[in-house]
Amino acid sequence: MLKKSVLWNIVIFNTNWFGLIFIGNLFIPVAVILLSIQFRYLKTPKNELLLVCLVSAIGILLDLALVYGGVFIFPDSTGIPLWLMVLWFCFASTIRHSLAFLANSKVLQFIVGGLFAPLSYLAGSNFAVVTLTPSLGVSYLLLACLWAPLMLLIFALSRWLQLGEKSHVG
Repeated sequence: MLKKSVLWNIVIFNTNWFGLIFIGNLFIPVAVILLSIQFRYLKTPKNELLLVCLVSAIGILLDLALVYGGVFIFPDSTGIPLWLMVLWFCFASTIRHSLAFLANSKVLQFIVGGLFAPLSYLAGSNFAVVTLTPSLGVSYLLLACLWAPLMLLIFALSRWLQLGEKSHVG
């Protein structure tokens, strides 16, 4: 059975994902409120807030590189849209909650990153919120090659921040 915090995180992330994908920038206030409620409800420690900010920054920079590399084209945007930046914060909030089952397995992190994360971008392409300039197959392969090691990095960063927090306690 799922813990309440994991279930809460899954519901908030999926609500934010669908809202930001389908409604875009107009959904940002709702997403921010939901994230704020989640952080308060889960009594999010400072090192997790730092993790959320660092993962979001890495993800935003990666997506910007893909835009400027000609892989992604977002309608009505020269870079990446604000709603996508907010979505990175939403994703980053799942690392220690609904994605915590990945924390102890680098193999699972690599597989989930490589197989499933690119599907989010393909879904965005199907919903016409992003155009993938290479074919879907090439885009999927490229994203898989980026996301598989990215997931390893994200969980290594999470472990490092938790160890740093523990070394500063008592």
